[in-house]
This record gives sequence, structure tokens and C-alpha cells, in this order.
Amino acid sequence: MLESKYIDDKIKARLRCQYDSLNPAELKRKISKLQDKLLKLNTLKQKVGKDLSLDEKPYEYILT
Repeated sequence: MLESKYIDDKIKARLRCQYDSLNPAELKRKISKLQDKLLKLNTLKQKVGKDLSLDEKPYEYILT
């Protein structure tokens, strides 16, 4: 993108600044933390789903 003649120089400068401020190690830590959180939420969701299914009664047919 920085080589493109179609992108304004102000945008290129902002992209360079943003790129220079990135910290790959910190990004990796944040991604890992979010992945752990998703895994825990998924595990909890599955556990709650199993607990709810134990409380449900089987279908009952009503004869009239």
C-alpha cells in the first residue's frame, strides 16, 4: 500500500506510524488471552447446555 500512487501521503504516514507502534509480543499475549477466554466461555456454554438437558422432561403426549 505504501508503494501505491493512489493512496494519499497523509494516509501512508498514518499507516507507517501505526505500524511502528505495533508490538508483536504484546499482540500475541492479547490474542492468547482472548483465545483462553473464548475456550472457557465455550466450555461453560456446553456445561450449562448439558445441565439444562438433564432437567428437561421427555415429550409427553396428551390423549384427548
